[in-house]
Amino acid sequence: MERNTVVPRMRTAANIVAEIKALDPATDVTEYWVRGLIKDKAVPVVHAGCKCLVNLNDVLAILRFGTAQNHSESDAAGGIRRVEV
Repeated sequence: MERNTVVPRMRTAANIVAEIKALDPATDVTEYWVRGLIKDKAVPVVHAGCKCLVNLNDVLAILRFGTAQNHSESDAAGGIRRVEV
């Protein structure tokens, strides 16, 4: 087994927010936002029983570099749209 193996910092959504708040007490990052990243599959998830574990470094990278958001023209148009039956 290699001794230079880096162990990923896997955390639950609540613990990710706690770590970020420890680094920046005035942060606006919420558990709701982190859970949205998990739901949108913006970050890889490891399921451990009923817990979803996310690498803290992946979330910090998203905060640092942002995400690419693709909005289709129909979503951007807004207003009333015809629904085909």
